[in-house]
Amino acid sequence: MMNPEALFDPIPEGAGAIGVLSSDEFVSDAEPFDRVLLSASGPRVAVILAADPSAARQNEKLALAHFRALGAEPVVLDVLQRDDATAQSLPPFDVLFLGGGSPATLLAALRDTPLWKEALRRWRAGASLAGSSAGAMALCRNCLTPQPGDRMPTQWSAGLGPLRNVALAVHASSRPESWLGDVAARAPVPVIALDDATGVVMQHGAAPVMAGPGRIRIA
Repeated sequence: MMNPEALFDPIPEGAGAIGVLSSDEFVSDAEPFDRVLLSASGPRVAVILAADPSAARQNEKLALAHFRALGAEPVVLDVLQRDDATAQSLPPFDVLFLGGGSPATLLAALRDTPLWKEALRRWRAGASLAGSSAGAMALCRNCLTPQPGDRMPTQWSAGLGPLRNVALAVHASSRPESWLGDVAARAPVPVIALDDATGVVMQHGAAPVMAGPGRIRIA
């Protein structure tokens, strides 16, 4: 059976790391993943909470406390909607972290914006990109989003990239196998299922590193 980590895109020479976490960002369950991520990138963490604007202030406190406890230097960006997503809103960073929430809301705020174009430019120049839940799925060119009224995402939409070869199904250990099978059957690329609080960090010239208590598998 193929190792699921082998399906991820190889990180180009000169580009930064990419980290994808299924869930539970900014709490102790995410520490194994975040320690690997910070080791692969550096201490300056810029956090975007546009996937869940209504909870942004609460999540800002959690994010700052969490990353500071790990010895990082976090800042939460004032980017909650599309009008905020300017290139000038990005400070210097070692890793840009996209928090979880609604993937549709996150994509509406960032896709094809000057901010995201600048983020990809910096990634190609060596800065890292990471995300949790909706933020992780959005780092793929194919991203699951919910239809209006759905509790779980069921339709495939254009994501942010830069990952092209795979798509992600997050919260896989707490969602029905029938859902996972359905979205994988309709996906345009192979789907990697990430169990809760589990993630992968990818770097150029190294094997992907799995971190967290759960499984990573091909859906």
